[in-house]
Amino acid sequence: MDMSSSLGARRAGCALVMAAMLAAGLSTGVRIYYIVFFGLLAMLALGLAAALWTLWTLDFGIQGVRAQVTRGDAMMTVFTVRHACLLPVSAIQIRMNVPSAYAPEMQVNVFTPPFAARTFRQVIQCPHRGVYEAGVTRISVTDIFGLVRLSRRPNVKLVKLEVLPRVTDVAPLRLKSVDQGPEFRSRAAEDNASPSDVRTWQDGDELKKVHWKLSLRKREMLVRTYEESARPDTLVIPDLAEITALRDQQLTIEDCICEASLAAANAQLQAGYPVRMPLVGAKPRELAGQFGPDISAFVDALLRVKFDSPYGYEQVLSLMLARFQRTGGAVLVTARLTTRIADMAMRMQQSGVATKLIWVSDDGRDESMELIERMKMGGVQAERLDPWRAGEEGSAQSAFDDEYDAG
Repeated sequence: MDMSSSLGARRAGCALVMAAMLAAGLSTGVRIYYIVFFGLLAMLALGLAAALWTLWTLDFGIQGVRAQVTRGDAMMTVFTVRHACLLPVSAIQIRMNVPSAYAPEMQVNVFTPPFAARTFRQVIQCPHRGVYEAGVTRISVTDIFGLVRLSRRPNVKLVKLEVLPRVTDVAPLRLKSVDQGPEFRSRAAEDNASPSDVRTWQDGDELKKVHWKLSLRKREMLVRTYEESARPDTLVIPDLAEITALRDQQLTIEDCICEASLAAANAQLQAGYPVRMPLVGAKPRELAGQFGPDISAFVDALLRVKFDSPYGYEQVLSLMLARFQRTGGAVLVTARLTTRIADMAMRMQQSGVATKLIWVSDDGRDESMELIERMKMGGVQAERLDPWRAGEEGSAQSAFDDEYDAG
């Protein structure tokens, strides 16, 4: 039984006894019934006066509620409470909005004597990404008899709290071997159809780029240089379809998908590869970044993104197939793994696009792991990321079934 129902039961019991005592006194004229009745009435009056006095003179303050935190962090809040009521009260209840999947409200009971300012500390956990309103919403006072409770809004405003997804460090997606290292990167970026100039021979140049006629005329080895074209980028595609699960499980899986996508984008940007991230939801949009500092735009978008896509992940990948001509790599992040998704990932790999698939799930069944192994045999970097283990470890690292791999 919670406090509200307990308070209601006490009130009902008190009212019933008072009505019975009054009726008995009026019908029999016995004085003891009137004494009990007026005694209970005095208790109500005293409790009402104490609650009113305490609430009227209550001075309240709060510190420690920040505007931005990272998912998994805890905020240490400090309350300062003071009142000037000489009559005793049971407790002062502070009701707060908190970023929680289970209960969006938290109640803290504090006790303080009159004229003494007391400080109390309360830890607020931030388990899931998103935008919340945090702070104290209501202050209540209950009398010492548990019969009267009065409340009011505090003189502090709610804070718009942004719980950011975590940016974790993972290895970047390895593109084709010719794209590795600064020497090979410049070659990969050259457009062989557009020669622009010549230069002297350098160690490592290819013979097919030698300008033989001009070299014979100048009597030195000269090679053609070419106009640089845009480098192939990395496409990071999170699955934003609605997840059917209990509320806390749903939010945990959503957090894991967002953080795995964010980690992949951050790794590619830090490695110098441009990144595009289509967010195919009810209101589609696309993110693009060229350098490491651009990750802040991805953090902000994944903080607010909703898992409300009207399309299945297979449909989303089908829409993206035409965009792989200028794509060097693709990172697929989904909580659903089907044979069709696996086949599409392998076709991407076979077409020359370095492909990585992150499956967010704790499903360790043999048939599921065999599908992962099949993609690995097709060249896809396939991983199973357990959202529960990722949350405990504090980073979006892949969680493999060691027993299956050992077998």
